[in-house]
Amino acid sequence: MTTEGLLVLGLLLVATALFASERWRVDFIALGIMIALMVLGVVTPQEGVQGFANPATITIAAMFVLSAGLQYSGALNPVGEYIVRKAGDGERRLLLVLMLTVAVLSAVVLNTAVVAMFIPITLKIAHETKIPPSRLLIPLSFGAMLGGTMTLIGTSTNVLVSGIALRAGLRPFAMFDFLPLGILVLTAGVLYMLLIGRRLLPSFPAEESLLDKYGVREYLSEVVVLPDSPLVGRRLEDLDLANRYDLTVLDIFRDGRAIRLPSGQRHLRPGDVILVRAPLEQLLAIQRDEGMEILPARKLLSEVISPTDEVALAEVVIAPRSSLIGHSLKEANFRQRYGAIALGIQRRGIPLYGKLGHESLMAGDMLLLMGRKKTLRSLQFSPDFLLLLDVPFSPARRSPWLAILIVVGVVISNALNVLPIMVAALLGAFLMILGGILSLDEAYAALDKRVLVMLGGVLSLEAAMENSGLAAWFATQVIAYLGNAPPWVMIGTFYLLAMLMTEAMSNQATAVVLAPLAFVTAETLGASPTPFLMAITFAASASFMTPVGYQTNTMVYGAGGYRFLDFTRVGAPLNLLLWLLSTLAIPVIWPLF
Repeated sequence: MTTEGLLVLGLLLVATALFASERWRVDFIALGIMIALMVLGVVTPQEGVQGFANPATITIAAMFVLSAGLQYSGALNPVGEYIVRKAGDGERRLLLVLMLTVAVLSAVVLNTAVVAMFIPITLKIAHETKIPPSRLLIPLSFGAMLGGTMTLIGTSTNVLVSGIALRAGLRPFAMFDFLPLGILVLTAGVLYMLLIGRRLLPSFPAEESLLDKYGVREYLSEVVVLPDSPLVGRRLEDLDLANRYDLTVLDIFRDGRAIRLPSGQRHLRPGDVILVRAPLEQLLAIQRDEGMEILPARKLLSEVISPTDEVALAEVVIAPRSSLIGHSLKEANFRQRYGAIALGIQRRGIPLYGKLGHESLMAGDMLLLMGRKKTLRSLQFSPDFLLLLDVPFSPARRSPWLAILIVVGVVISNALNVLPIMVAALLGAFLMILGGILSLDEAYAALDKRVLVMLGGVLSLEAAMENSGLAAWFATQVIAYLGNAPPWVMIGTFYLLAMLMTEAMSNQATAVVLAPLAFVTAETLGASPTPFLMAITFAASASFMTPVGYQTNTMVYGAGGYRFLDFTRVGAPLNLLLWLLSTLAIPVIWPLF
């Protein structure tokens, strides 16, 4: 191996460790890889940044807009309503209907968008059928992943590998090239969940109280403003209680009435009883320093929890493309930005304590919000959150049939070879805006900038592995050990490698790293690269074993109250099953020679 090859291999190992550690964001790591490769001279500046102009990157950006158009238009609402009406209360039937529905939708819409829409619907079904959400949300995620493998636009991995094939001088994948194996994989996955996986799913009863679920109750207290308090006559915003005492004012009770979520312009008066969220040590400090007296919480607490005409509690999940990721509530100016107060944060099923305002948020974190009902409902249109209200998704509001026609047109125009997928997707995204389904600002907000920047950065590895000779060295090693083995052994090896890598790093990064190795290996063997690429694409989308290997798993992690090992227990046998099935089926559907 050359010196450059060793450098690239070292960067790959470091990058994999960083991806797995989740210490830094994936887009930041990808940019670091790209810059390091250019500084070391492994790739030219042009090769380093070419990923940002790659057709696959542009196509995936357009797909984000197409998916948002369907979501905002309400075009998919009838599907969710149909499941609510027809699924019945039998768990087996419900799992079958749910998984098949999201799988079919995920074949033409990005699976993350489908899961975002179906989490509230699934929670509503769970409530009505008395089935714990933990029995339904993992199947929801798995069904979306399986369905995304069936078409070119079902998942960004398929688009990415197709673009890499085009750059290598091969015919790009057509819309339904993935369908034969996709149907086999989906059938096997659904049967597994119905017969085996269902028995491995956890059964966590729904929490009776949101306050208990988030560990908030012990932080809620009432304090009364004493006549000699230095706070009398001052505005709330001038007191800076959140920064000085980590204290959040929820309500003020004055003259027999409640002032819900008082604004910063509200002045304090003697005798005001204030409902606050604060740690005990901070309450003692404010009692000592600011002339307040702590009261025992009585009926006022139940009034906050009970439904009212004005204020409610709601749970939200931090979306994978949320602008809040990596920022604290304080840094995001959360209340002013969203009009709601965060009472609690839950991460990977565990409530966070301490100074919540200073806690950096992560994708999949769940927040308990208190706010006015109208404000909370408006959050369902924010790309920063998945709103877990017990209501169906928003009613259709923007030409649902036009949105459906645009997406169908994209699929047909590419399937009939009228337009390349990049052109078809861009045209569809443009028509979503032109047709008034999305505003330009909403289209920009729909872009997952972290994914796009990550793709632009990691695509530099494609040229790096070729320029450094690392791809050729890898191919030589594979052939030396497996050159005389049956074709299915070679395919199984690539599938297994991609399956394991995608649990540690993103599915897109896995595809970018392994695709050049597949090309060189196939060329050295004199074989078709298609079966190798198919093994990589299907394996990279088969991240069932961890909640962090694939975005849809992260999205249901907190909402289902799961533990990390719940995904391993249910997902590892499915990974093994699909590995064996794909290893045997790929050489039959796409022969090596």
